[in-house]
Amino acid sequence: MCTVTYLPAGPTGYILTHSRDEKAIRPAAQPPRTVTIGGATITFPEDPPGQGTWIASGIRDDESPVTVCLLNGAFTAHRPEPPYRHSRGLIPLQVFTYPTLNAFISTYDLAGLEPFTLLIAEEGKLTELRWNGSRLFVDEKGPDQPHIWSSATLYKPEIVRQREGWFQEWCQQYPDYSVEAIRNFHQVGGHGDAENSLRMNRQNVMLTVSLTSVVPIGDDLTMIYEDFTQSSVYQTAVGYTYATH
Repeated sequence: MCTVTYLPAGPTGYILTHSRDEKAIRPAAQPPRTVTIGGATITFPEDPPGQGTWIASGIRDDESPVTVCLLNGAFTAHRPEPPYRHSRGLIPLQVFTYPTLNAFISTYDLAGLEPFTLLIAEEGKLTELRWNGSRLFVDEKGPDQPHIWSSATLYKPEIVRQREGWFQEWCQQYPDYSVEAIRNFHQVGGHGDAENSLRMNRQNVMLTVSLTSVVPIGDDLTMIYEDFTQSSVYQTAVGYTYATH
């Protein structure tokens, strides 16, 4: 599932946008809500079956906001081997139960979990974690550069490279990196290839069901969540109750 783009914004900020690709039969997600976990105030949309999420933003003890998002798979498609210890969707929330990202990396037990890619955006820092089922790979990405990720379980390597090309073209065309422009790219990018475009649809069986952006607003972060299945949009100040419009 999923496509994620990261854009630098200002000296140390970012715009992180996540297209969620999911089976049409999966229950609709709950809109963003704010809870306290491990001393952190966290805002996230919830996936009812696993009670987890694919993207969460939070603030720990008046520190700078942190955004964590999830993609299924690591580097290449894998053969599922259930049962797994728990849903991968719980991992973005569990990151906030650790005092630092390094503490999470060094002590979190990944055994028995299905492969995934986890992205952690902080002020002036962007970290990529890939778990292939037996080993964790940690990569510090350039926070001042644009990036795109595509789920290894849905997109073959050649398609991933093609999507990277679409993104590079977009970056050249829209160097101002506005929120409106990147959200539009997530809806129309792809040269008309419905199965592999940014807003994908594979015969109404697997399709893009929502679009979430975390963006800087002044000194704070705001989460913009659009549910394509419900035709609804939510805009949430991270760490506060969401408002609908």
